[in-house]
Amino acid sequence: MKFLKKFLALLLVCSLVIAAVACNKSDSGEKDTSGKEVTDNKNDTEKQDGKQDDGKKDENGSSRSGEKRIINIGTWWVQYYDSSHTSLEDDPSYSGTLAAQLKFDNVKKIEDRYNVEFYWQNLTYQGTLESLNVSVMAGKPDCDIYLVELSFGIPAALNGLATDMKTVLPPDHDLFTDQVIARYLDLGDGKANLLKRAEAASVVEATYPLAFNLQLLQKYNLEDPRELYKRGEWTWDKFIEYCQTLTDDTDGDGKPDVYGYCGYINETFEQLLLSNGASVAATTTEELTSAATGEVLQMVYDMYNVYKVCYPYDFESGSPSDTMRFKYRDGNIGFWPCAAWILGSNADYDYTGENGVTLEFDTVFVQWPVGPSGNQETNGGKVSAGEYYIIPAGVEDPELVFNVLYDMWNWFDGDTSIRDDEEALHWWYAVTAKDEDLQVNNFNVMFDVGSREVFELWNNLSITYDFDSLIKGEMTPAQFQETHKNQVQDALNAYFK
Repeated sequence: MKFLKKFLALLLVCSLVIAAVACNKSDSGEKDTSGKEVTDNKNDTEKQDGKQDDGKKDENGSSRSGEKRIINIGTWWVQYYDSSHTSLEDDPSYSGTLAAQLKFDNVKKIEDRYNVEFYWQNLTYQGTLESLNVSVMAGKPDCDIYLVELSFGIPAALNGLATDMKTVLPPDHDLFTDQVIARYLDLGDGKANLLKRAEAASVVEATYPLAFNLQLLQKYNLEDPRELYKRGEWTWDKFIEYCQTLTDDTDGDGKPDVYGYCGYINETFEQLLLSNGASVAATTTEELTSAATGEVLQMVYDMYNVYKVCYPYDFESGSPSDTMRFKYRDGNIGFWPCAAWILGSNADYDYTGENGVTLEFDTVFVQWPVGPSGNQETNGGKVSAGEYYIIPAGVEDPELVFNVLYDMWNWFDGDTSIRDDEEALHWWYAVTAKDEDLQVNNFNVMFDVGSREVFELWNNLSITYDFDSLIKGEMTPAQFQETHKNQVQDALNAYFK
């Protein structure tokens, strides 16, 4: 992922040559299914001819000129389905689901409704970024739609490279009202630039609920934290109390071999921020020095240096994210920040049926405990993340382009019970647990925290925070704030410029 300074510099460079990732289509007919290089292409002349229009449209917003509009969607991985696909089996992961059939059938409906063809273009990650910034800045977008990560999607929107859909669509559109099919990320500027599917999968993605080892807590006779949360008693103080009970020297060698907590510091800090209603960079003014954020830093300091309930942090390997994220698998950790992808990456609960081995304990998700400045009802649950789309500035007929995207997302024809049923969401359930009741619990917790999405830039400002010194006890929370406050403010000034 590109850091902000490099990104902003890239925004100013209009003379770069786009690496062999143009959004035109060749007539080779060959198709790449690797997900790493450019996919099917059509003839470039066809693409240009398809954009000729007499300006007349029917009630659906499609052209009546008879010329087929070619719509290209820039991405960095292979997606299904589009106008190049002739069979359900073109998707190698097809497994006979109703969702796949409906998505495949929907392609033809969109083609007929709007007199278009649309194609996913695998530009590679770097190619997507370069195509977006170079071609759109030049006023001639290579693609009609781009999939973006927020690290470069937000700067693109703030720098005028994305179409504000509020200038294109009527105010009573679903995008601005019920948001059944689509929603947008509010950057506080009154615009609707960054678009996203409104579906359960997009809600639960990029969520990091607090996980606990069910059998370990039962062994130490601790009440299920989910019950405490229901009663409004799941607080930082109670969490520390639990971690102190769980941190234990079971073999008598004078050192703990069971720990209350283990976690990668970025996820620990971020989730504690959310649980305390705090932020670092959610507006144009830094809030690292706020009292609520000071409480978060103090909590991190105390967990490691005062209460000493954390598994020793990995300062040596060069990959603390891996060490701290996966230590729970040893079965001696009470609580840890978790995500579906973390459990799925090791097939901890054999979700494919191919592993044959599962963890000997149950992983259970619960909401993070509420901090002293937090509020269980209003705390954020996740920082904005995941897939967003933009319709770049300068695209011809952005309303038509949006309608095609919108109808792609509405493959279930408004019946959300089809979109969000367990068959379509099987992976999100299966990776987190073996027991079906726990699968449902874990999904519901992910959905709850994912529904409380907030805008926060702290981890996207190209700043290296000295968490190591805080964890080691070599720096106080106040010193941490003083060290980094100007860096945060300077980065925000550049970001929102």
